Amino acid sequence: MSRALLALIAFLAIGCDDTGRTGAASLDVEDPDFKQGQIFHKQGETRRALECFLKVIDSRKNAAESHLEAARMYLDLGDPLPAIYHFNQYVRLKPGSQQAPMVKQMIRTAEKQYMKQLPGQPMEPDAAGSVDLNGRLRALQMENDRLKKELSEYTRLRPSDPATSAPQPTAPTAAGSGRTYTVVAGDNPTRISMKMYGNGSRANDIIKANRDKVPNPQALKPGMVLVIPE
Repeated sequence: MSRALLALIAFLAIGCDDTGRTGAASLDVEDPDFKQGQIFHKQGETRRALECFLKVIDSRKNAAESHLEAARMYLDLGDPLPAIYHFNQYVRLKPGSQQAPMVKQMIRTAEKQYMKQLPGQPMEPDAAGSVDLNGRLRALQMENDRLKKELSEYTRLRPSDPATSAPQPTAPTAAGSGRTYTVVAGDNPTRISMKMYGNGSRANDIIKANRDKVPNPQALKPGMVLVIPE
């Protein structure tokens, strides 16, 4: 009787010590949601399969196999970024497994797929075939911030673009004859009419109202203040 009890105690001890190797994995793959996910995957219902594997991950702390299957489902759905996360979780939970080297290779494959999805494909793997994803994303963010600052400074110092410059604030003239407009580079009567009236039909009216300083359209010069008739 005592020998049987000792054998039972030894069996339980081995089972408890082995949870990091086979126990947790066994519980993981025997979960009903895990099995249902495998069925959905065989039926080609990838998204429903993914939902099943994610349920197992939510309910179990060390669901390494579910992380691996979820990563594969994300790759099948063309979503490599969460696939990278779940592949890494598998490697973290089972670093010494036989599949770990293969999963690490799949991580690199997912990283390359993610790079291809970025606009302009700005990042490529290095000569060794590896990608420092976080480092390169940080570098891109820094470059983006630098370009924003340069553009802001350039816009502040650059002279007004005649094609986009807004008209100067208008005000009544001393004689009360209407508004005024300050000519900028590139202006002509039709363009001024478009700015002030929304169409170019009042170009001649603007010339007539300013005969004293603008005898003809060619006489327009930046800095002139024109009377804009009502």
